[in-house]
Amino acid sequence: MNPTFTVVIPTYNRAKFIRKAIKSVLNQTSKDWKLLIIDDASTDRTRSKIEKYMYHPNIMYHRMEQNSGIGKVMNKALSMVDTPYLVQLDSDDWLPKRTLAVLKKYIHKSRKSTALFYGNMNIWKVRHGKYTKSIKVKHKTFHNKYQFLKYNRWMVSPRCYRVEALHQVGGWDTSDRYEGRIMEDRRIILRLIEKYRVRYINQILYNRTKHKGQLTDSKMKFRRNYLRKKTFKYYLNRWGKKYKAIYGYKDGYLVIRRLKKVRRRRR
Repeated sequence: MNPTFTVVIPTYNRAKFIRKAIKSVLNQTSKDWKLLIIDDASTDRTRSKIEKYMYHPNIMYHRMEQNSGIGKVMNKALSMVDTPYLVQLDSDDWLPKRTLAVLKKYIHKSRKSTALFYGNMNIWKVRHGKYTKSIKVKHKTFHNKYQFLKYNRWMVSPRCYRVEALHQVGGWDTSDRYEGRIMEDRRIILRLIEKYRVRYINQILYNRTKHKGQLTDSKMKFRRNYLRKKTFKYYLNRWGKKYKAIYGYKDGYLVIRRLKKVRRRRR
C-alpha cells in the first residue's frame, strides 16, 4: 500500500537549512510518508547536502532543468505524487515530530470534501546558525471564502492538501506575469476554498524560520501588491460581485480592510 502522505520540499539555494527539514520528516512518529525533494536548479551545495538521504527507499529527488519558480515546482511535484495527501514543507522550515500523526487523525475524522488541513506554527529567528523562538502564530477557522480572502496574517501552515482536489482545480496558477513565483500559497487555497472545505487544527504543527535570505526589497513589495490587488479583484468578480473591497496597507503590503456589500439597483 502507498503511504498516506507525500511531504514535498521545494528548494532553491537553501543548503544551510535543508538537512533540518529532511530530518524532521525522518523523525516523524508516523512513518506513513514519502518524501519528494524538488530542487529548482539550485546553484549552491544543495545537492551535496542531501546526497546521503537519497538512498532512503521513501525519499525521491528531482532537479528542475532551469529555475522555474515555486508555482511550477509545485505543479511538477503534483504530477509525481501518488499518495492521497501532499504536505508542503519549505526547505528552511521543519515539522514537529507528531505533525503527520495529528494530520492523519484529523483526516480520518473529516469529510472527503475537505481539501486542506492546517494548524498553528512557531516562528524562529535564525542568526549565525542559532535558532531563537520569536512568536507563536495561532491561525483560525475560515467559515467562508470571504474570510480567507481578507486574511492578512502569516499564511497558514502546514498546508496538507488532498491531492485529488488539487488536480480538480488545476493545480497552482502560473498564468500571471510572474509565472507563479509569488503568492502561490494564497492563490492555491483560494482555488480550493471556493469548492471545498478546509479544516483548522488548533495545535502547533509547523516551525517556520525568519532569516536574512528572506529579506524583501521595495521591488518585491511592489510585485506582491500588484498581484494581491489583481487576485482580490479577480475573486470578488468571480464570486458574483457581491462585495467591494476597501483597501489599506499593513507593513507596506496591500490588504483588504473590509468588504462593503454592493447594493443592487432595482429595475
